[in-house]
Amino acid sequence: MKRLQSALDNDVWICVERFRKDGVAADANSLYTAFQRSNSSLKRKPKKVLVSSIERVLEVLDINESDGNDSEAEIERKSAQRASDPDVMNKSLRSTLAAPPPSAIPVSTDDDGARKRRLANGEPAPKRQKADKISTAPPTELALEDIAGMDQVVEQMGELLSLPLLKPEGFRQHNLPLPRGVLLHGPPGCGKTMISRAFAAELEVPFIEILGPSIVSSMSGDSEKGVRERFEEAKKNAPCLLFIDEIDSIAPKRDSSQTAMEKRIVAQLLVCMDELGKDPDKPVIVLAATNRPDSLDPALRRGGRFDTEINIPVPNEIVREHILRAQTRHIPVAADVDFKALGKMTAGFVGADLKDLVGKAGSWARSRYRQALRLQASQLLPPPEMDVDQPDNHYVASATIVAEKLLIKRLKMRDIPEPAGFEDFRIAMEAFLAVLPSITPSSKREGFATIPDVSWEDVGALKSVREQLDRAIVKPIKRPEMFKALGLRSHTGVLLWGPPGCGKTLLAKAVAAESKANFIAVKGPELLNKYVGESEASVRKVFTRARSSVPCIVFFDEIDALTPKRDDASSEASSRVVNTLLSEMDGLNQRAGIYIIAATNRPDMIDNAMLRPGRLDKPLFVDLPGPEERVEILKTLLRGKPVSDADVPHILDLARGPNCKGFSGADLESLFQNAGYAAVDREGETIVTRDFVHASTMVRGSVTDIQKYHALRQKFGN
Repeated sequence: MKRLQSALDNDVWICVERFRKDGVAADANSLYTAFQRSNSSLKRKPKKVLVSSIERVLEVLDINESDGNDSEAEIERKSAQRASDPDVMNKSLRSTLAAPPPSAIPVSTDDDGARKRRLANGEPAPKRQKADKISTAPPTELALEDIAGMDQVVEQMGELLSLPLLKPEGFRQHNLPLPRGVLLHGPPGCGKTMISRAFAAELEVPFIEILGPSIVSSMSGDSEKGVRERFEEAKKNAPCLLFIDEIDSIAPKRDSSQTAMEKRIVAQLLVCMDELGKDPDKPVIVLAATNRPDSLDPALRRGGRFDTEINIPVPNEIVREHILRAQTRHIPVAADVDFKALGKMTAGFVGADLKDLVGKAGSWARSRYRQALRLQASQLLPPPEMDVDQPDNHYVASATIVAEKLLIKRLKMRDIPEPAGFEDFRIAMEAFLAVLPSITPSSKREGFATIPDVSWEDVGALKSVREQLDRAIVKPIKRPEMFKALGLRSHTGVLLWGPPGCGKTLLAKAVAAESKANFIAVKGPELLNKYVGESEASVRKVFTRARSSVPCIVFFDEIDALTPKRDDASSEASSRVVNTLLSEMDGLNQRAGIYIIAATNRPDMIDNAMLRPGRLDKPLFVDLPGPEERVEILKTLLRGKPVSDADVPHILDLARGPNCKGFSGADLESLFQNAGYAAVDREGETIVTRDFVHASTMVRGSVTDIQKYHALRQKFGN
């Protein structure tokens, strides 16, 4: 005889016996109706749960099997027998502890006749999650022709992928190990994912993709299972390419992981990587992409795992030109589009930004075409009839609505020729120039380097310093072959020092713009952090960014705050920052293409190790401007400003005079600003001489101890 499955069944059992004595038919529907008419609290149970319990009670009572043929005396005898057993409820509860075999799981029928699986207690069984089929089809929307300006990266990846995947038997014959893992890293938007998919499309081998965050599951063990399944699928479809995007999100450093799940995923990746390569005839190569390589667990970057790392940097001017040509190879562009000029104007743009530029230029051109169609429609078509219910209604449609109705009507008329100038749709240079100011480069948004918009013309005076900077940094960047032929080593670091406000920062920006190098500006104190190790990490991050933006100029402003002298009075934290900066500046062959410019007005406070050859070995003194230099600076400030030509000679004479003696470049700019405020006070439309005369009585030179700097020149030189 079957036994009861739960305490609910036991309560239902007692009620069913009472209903049967009252003459209720022994079937589930009749008994359920009796429950709903009774005062029992069981009537509030869900219908499916209550009906299932009734069916089980009927089976235990053997009523269904006997078809209700038992005599009244037999029923009374069975009831008395059950009532005499005081342990009936405990027995039924104990029976629930024993898990029934799968075949014993009851199956009930819903009202619509559909059969549904249920648990032993009558609750609906949870739906089984269907495992998503892992796609192995290679991409078809990309090709290597879409990759421009990355010849060196293509060459490296070709060596690691083409022969091992398409001709692995050569490695087995010569007992050579197959490559296992390649880590692509670089700033966001530089093409890491794109080049991986393009190679998979060209090789036409099975391609399995793991999108980092998508594999993370809230259920314990599911994330590791997802990793195992994809590696197993890759081995089944070998030769195969496995790509892990944003690997830093699933494989961070285990010593800083926040959860145990992250540590388990990293451990699973390590095990799966080690299992690859056992069958040399079935190669599986793992590609991974990240823009934070330093956050990966170090165990993943050792030999036999991701032992090959390829850096994809921010594209330079020539590479940007090639990328734009590749992006527009299937897009109609006008003959006036100057890709070389666009390459110069898109400093700091990565591949994704250039694609956005092309897309927005196309949208701008389509917008102009739409405006031309509107104008054509207004000239050729009569005004549209407006839908007004009553003739005396004073509703007047706006001009925008009228124009849109005319445009729609024009678009439906296919026999009218295109507007003049739009017979052949092409994106012109005008479209690129119109949308370029609205796009912020990803590298600038992410904190990477961009080329400043400052030129030598914006720097007044300082001719001797400019010449030395041109020889020390600009020429090595623009003509490296000349230095190589002469066997010369360029200066890796320049220290600009002198009184405040004399143009040290402006000089650094002008050097970067003149050399077309990327530029990273760092304020010394902003790298300092009260938490242990964070300041050193910030220094390393700066040089990591610089290596991704070669050629690059790193400008440290107020470097004395970052590298004070290490002595007994200095703190351990500041000493660690100095040590980190010294080691990064030495670089061990990683300084190629990275130039450092530092600025300070307190050179005597800098640690002596920073000033030795190979580091900041080129000190340049930026002195206060002389009379004629003040004139040159003021000329630069007046350029393009509302100043009368007749007043310019008098204003320049004022800069030569004693009222401006000892003025720095910043003081002269303050003089111009105060002259402008004086013009505002008198409500003038231009700035005249008397405004400058008035301003000169309000502005004082900010440098009061110039003799101290001249004394320091004897120690640091020029």
